[in-house]
Amino acid sequence: MLRRALPVACLVLVALWPGTALAQPKTPAHPPEQVVLSGDVVVPRGEAVGEVVVFTGSVTVAGVVDGDVVVLQGPVVISGQVSGDVVALDGTVKLLGTARVNGDVLGGKTVTRADGAQVGGDVRQHVRFTLAGSLEVLGALVASAAMAVSILFALLLLLLLAPRGAERVAGAARTAPLASIGWGVLLAVGLPVVAVVTSVTILGLPFGLTLLLALGLLWLVSQAWTTWIVGRLLVREPHAKVGALFAGWGIGAVLGLVPYLNVAWWTLGSVFGLGAMTVAVWRARGTKGRHRVGGVAAPAGPVEPVPTHAPAPRHEEASTHPPETPLADD
Repeated sequence: MLRRALPVACLVLVALWPGTALAQPKTPAHPPEQVVLSGDVVVPRGEAVGEVVVFTGSVTVAGVVDGDVVVLQGPVVISGQVSGDVVALDGTVKLLGTARVNGDVLGGKTVTRADGAQVGGDVRQHVRFTLAGSLEVLGALVASAAMAVSILFALLLLLLLAPRGAERVAGAARTAPLASIGWGVLLAVGLPVVAVVTSVTILGLPFGLTLLLALGLLWLVSQAWTTWIVGRLLVREPHAKVGALFAGWGIGAVLGLVPYLNVAWWTLGSVFGLGAMTVAVWRARGTKGRHRVGGVAAPAGPVEPVPTHAPAPRHEEASTHPPETPLADD
């Protein structure tokens, strides 16, 4: 009897073994993350995913999200379950009646919540996702520091490439401030207008676009010249340029940290620096190879020194004796 029952039990065990193995659920231990740069993410009912991050696109959740749902630009529709927060920086959020969100729901635009939708945290719409408090102050300090460093690099490069030109710009600002202001205002207004007008025509489009792109560099160079002018007013010639450089740059860096005053400094300073640079270039063009000494054009080349004590003119005394003549040999 036992010999007959043993084969039957083995057959039953073999028959039931595959069914038992197939009955086990095949679910991953860690749901996969969903990170999409551009496109849509759909979580169907019965499926589970991890974090969902979409830069540009939409998110539709009918299944389970074991994490947060973050969309930078695009709408979000939730009808399933989200373990974390739902954030739409620049888009709408729609919660259907079967939605379950354990965290907060934040939307840059409108947030629609149907009856029956459950949210464990706060629900807010028209949220401005910007730096606030200490982060906002830190952002302003970083911008001012970046401007100060950029102006310092530009000024160092200008002094390295054109040391004599730097002295001419400082001299033009000191001797002709009104002309520097006038030329600066004229060019600051006229150059953008010329760039826009020439960009309208097909033949002038390359020139106009190039001029528009060059305005940023021109503004930085002009601001660097104003920084140098301020430093040269404090540290006059013939003292070293390094002292004047850091004196002007230190004042500019401090002004750049003051709100509203930094905007006036960067705007008016660039206008004045542009005008002083223009006056200096015009003067250099008019000298035609001559350099200026004290603001007056002088011929280039070595100048012979003038003796301080000129020797008195010699007056030959009239001789009463006739000039001696050689005696003839006897």
